[in-house]
Amino acid sequence: MFNNNERDNKMDKTILVVEVTKYSFGKRYAIKKSADTLDKASEYLVSLKNLNDSTDISYELFNRFGQFEVEEIQKVANDNK
Repeated sequence: MFNNNERDNKMDKTILVVEVTKYSFGKRYAIKKSADTLDKASEYLVSLKNLNDSTDISYELFNRFGQFEVEEIQKVANDNK
């Protein structure tokens, strides 16, 4: 049987890569990818941004709390080896 707590925990950690298209009358949002980690979502976000040549289309990351910005993606070394 499916555990609701397990599903809720997964949804808490899901990050969406969303395409935002700007029109004269408003914006349209379309989910392009979902990921379980920020690393995976960020990789996809960077790829989409690099391939995008339209000024009316942008890509953003969202979690269950809303939009958030990732200015710089860095790997942090673990000193606890």
